[in-house]
Amino acid sequence: MKSAIVCIAFAAVLGLPLWGQQVTMVAVCNWTQVLTTSYKESQAVRELEDFRVAYQKEVQSVSRDISDLENQKLDADKAGNKDASLQLEKKINDKKAYLDDYQRIKKEAYKRQADKILSTSIVKEILDAVHYVAERDGYALVLRSDGAYADLILANIPEIDITTKVIKRLYELAGKTYTGGD
Repeated sequence: MKSAIVCIAFAAVLGLPLWGQQVTMVAVCNWTQVLTTSYKESQAVRELEDFRVAYQKEVQSVSRDISDLENQKLDADKAGNKDASLQLEKKINDKKAYLDDYQRIKKEAYKRQADKILSTSIVKEILDAVHYVAERDGYALVLRSDGAYADLILANIPEIDITTKVIKRLYELAGKTYTGGD
């Protein structure tokens, strides 16, 4: 019995290097960067990017306003000025409600606009370029390094980022030369 266990263990140890040779290459690609770089001439993509930038500016502006009001409220509380504190609390709540509504409405509008763009042949072209680069370079799996699940990627080593290669491929297919990136 012991000799059988030793043989199995010995075979397992000898087999480990063989299993270790089976390496699956993984790559990451920033879909948003590919889209905004490769299709920046597209009016719809430019409008979507402008929308995103304006949205971010408004959110930052209102967030700063809320922070300023909260600081003023702390000062009013510290000074014992209950009337000012209550007025500031109302302003804070109003601004927060506005921000929540703004974010909800604008995110939905952004999603509709993005879905409209992505329902075109652009998606197929990008996916074809990603598949081409992945097959050419031997990647078995390509993950998005942006978007909703980007935080699942714990380490993004530059050597596995194929974003620039995908952009170059899309430019090549369009008969252009990509001069940005690496």
